[in-house]
Parts: sequence; structure tokens; C-alpha cells
Amino acid sequence: MDAYETFIKKYPSYENNLLDKVRKEQFPQLEGVCYADWTGAALPSRLLLESHFDFLKNNLLGNPHSHHGPSATAMHEINETRRAILDFFKADPGEYDVIFTQNATKAIEILENYLFEGGEILLTTDNHNSVNGLREIVKRKGGVVRYSPINEDLTINEERLQTALRFPRSCSNKLFCYPAKSNYVGTKHSLDWICEAQSNGWDVLLDAAAFSANNRLDLSVVKPDFVPISFYKIFGYPTGIGCLIIKKSKYGKLHKKWFSGGSILLVGVMLDFYALESRGYARFEDGTVNFGNIPAIKNGLEFFTSLGSGISDRVISIASWLHDELNGMRYGDAYIKVHSLKGCDTVTFSVIKGDETIDAWTFEQAVNKDKVFVRTGCFCNPGVNERIFNYKVESFAKLYNSAISQEEITIEELRKYSGNDPIGAIRTSFGFANNFNDVAMLASSAAKFLRNVS
Repeated sequence: MDAYETFIKKYPSYENNLLDKVRKEQFPQLEGVCYADWTGAALPSRLLLESHFDFLKNNLLGNPHSHHGPSATAMHEINETRRAILDFFKADPGEYDVIFTQNATKAIEILENYLFEGGEILLTTDNHNSVNGLREIVKRKGGVVRYSPINEDLTINEERLQTALRFPRSCSNKLFCYPAKSNYVGTKHSLDWICEAQSNGWDVLLDAAAFSANNRLDLSVVKPDFVPISFYKIFGYPTGIGCLIIKKSKYGKLHKKWFSGGSILLVGVMLDFYALESRGYARFEDGTVNFGNIPAIKNGLEFFTSLGSGISDRVISIASWLHDELNGMRYGDAYIKVHSLKGCDTVTFSVIKGDETIDAWTFEQAVNKDKVFVRTGCFCNPGVNERIFNYKVESFAKLYNSAISQEEITIEELRKYSGNDPIGAIRTSFGFANNFNDVAMLASSAAKFLRNVS
């Protein structure tokens, strides 16, 4: 029995003729390579690109802030896309709005307008830096910042979290932020925490950027207040467009501090006066939205929906197989240590030689020569990174605050101050266009790397 037959016997839910066909017909660029950075960016299908370019060739679009025919066409497409997004996430249009942004980070940045004065933010240690950055806004507004820790297996410590949720400060504005899925190790966190937090007076920001790549968030079942999304992380194109799905009832918690073109209804120059757009989403869509590419989102959502419900099973199957292959793989004194739990769509690991962790970048460059593409670093998630490698940030803070010019701080300087300890891991993540050949290729390349360093 060859490796594939053994794999299928163990993971029969992998088999999916539709996804096999999509891989073969829509992703010719994947022939002979292993792309294992799906959390970093999904890949666009040939169909998605061609259909949007055909749309642009056959339609005249103008600036949606004008009122002529091409402008009206653009505005119609934008509004249709808004509706398509709400439909995709099963969000009641009477309850939720869509605010278009550049990406999920810019969607999160809208929360800088949240009324944090005298309020509180609760963050899980497993959070992307785009969410972590909100704490600086909170501190500047005199609010309180708290973190809820993670366990040794990199799951959220639920007992500590529930305690934090049940005993907030006595204030009306409290924001709880966490990811539906860890972008570092792929662990999915409980969506039940949303209702629990809200019952204790918290508003909830659910970061669904990584989660949405292989899972469908149903906003008719769970109802977070703020949901940032990046569309390229779901179906690869268009890049540079995201959105914040927001409960309309929460606009009252956002106090915008400035105005700009596109978000303003009336401005006085001689008289110091302005009035923001009355429509909630329009107040926060500063400038001109990406009207040329927003219509492509509709195509992307339709394409993703057409793939059916088997994406998660297929992706978890190949990632689980890879987890077993890599975990404990050894040659001489070199071996692989897997950090992520089995059963996720992500396998995150380090290479150990003797008592030392080999720089993740060394592995990335070596397998890159084999056309195996992985991601290395801390993945903008310092909380998980600190927990895995048990390093303290004090030495880095000392460097940053020293006489060395901040412009001269490099990765090499950081390594000196970390005692050459590792400051990042190796992440492999998968999506609907990946197949068993990819993980087999990756495992083979990893074994080759171990042989060369042992």
C-alpha cells in the first residue's frame, strides 16, 4: 500500500472530486510546487480573475460620489456587493451593516473611534497585532487594558477568560476582542464566548480574517458586534479590500474624530461646522472606495460557495497527515517539534538540533529551493510566540530604548539581545486548492533538510 492509499484509508473525508477538478483546471500555477501559506493569502482561481476582467471590459464605472450613469453603475455594484456579503455570512441586513476598508487591519482600526474613555478592553493573548494595537488607543483615552492568558497547548485558558468576562469594571463601554481562529497555530476558539461576553455587558470584536478561509461564519447563529474580514484571505482576489461587518446598534459606540471626502454630508469653512453622512457605513468609508475591484467580491463569494461544504474536512485531513509525519521526525540529532494541535488546518513547528532551535528562516530558504513555500516568523502574533519560546521582551525593550538609533535596529541586532534564541516558528497552512501531493512534497523537503543539518 503506497502513502496515498494509506492516507485515504485513514482520512476518507479528504476525497472530493469537485476540489480535485478545481485544483487541476483553475490553478495551473500550482503545478509542481507546494504553496503552504494559505493563512497569509489564499490564491485566486483562473475563473475569478477572468470573470472580473470581463466585467471591467464590458462595464463603464465612474467615481461613486458622482451622479452620472457610470457613477450610478459603480454605486449599484457596491451596494449589491454589500448585500452579497451579508447574505454570505447570513447576517440580517436590518441588524448588520458592511463598511468597506482596505483590509481587516483597517476594519479593526475603525474601533479607534470606540468610546474607550473610562472603559475597558479585554484581549486574549492569542491575537493578531492588528487587534493588539487597539490597546494603545485605550491607554491614551484613559481606559483599562487586560489580557487573558493561553495554556501550554496554546489554547485559550477558558477558566481565566470566563473570570475576566464575568468581573469587568463598572463601566458602560467594554470591548472584548479575540480571533475565531489563531493565525499562528490554526486553533479554533469557541464562538460561545460571544454570547457569554455580551450577557456580561461586553461588546465583542470577533477577528474572522483567518477563520473565514476554510470555515463559514453564520451571523444568524452567533452575533458579534464587530467582524473584520479580508477577502483575499478567503478567495485570493481582490487584494486590498476588506470590510467591517458591524451591528447597526453599535454605531452609537463610535465617535468619529475627523471627517474626509466621502464621509461628509456638509462642511463649513467660514463657520467651524461639519455634519457626517447620515448612513452609518458612509461615515467610515473615507475617500473613494475601491469601486473598480469591489464587484469582484461578489464573484469570489459565489465561487467560494460553489465549492461546497467539504473544504474544512479536506484541509484538516492533509494537515493532520502532515502533523503526524513531521511530529518527531528525526535524523541524527536533528528533529522537528510541532507546536500546533492535530486537527487544525495549520501545522506550525520548529527544527531542533541538539539543544538549539534552528533559525526558522534557514528552513524557509532551504525548502524554497524545492519549490515548497512556507511562512516563518511570529506571524504578527507575539502572545503565542512568547508562550512557545518562553522569551521575555524586556531585553528587546532595553535595546529599543538604548542609545542605538532605532533606524539601525535589525533582526540581527534583535537576535543578539535574545541570546540567539529563536524569535519565530515555521507555519504551514492550507486551503481549498491544496491536495495530498502538496503535503507529501513538504514532508519530503523537511526530511531532506533534517538530513542536511544532522
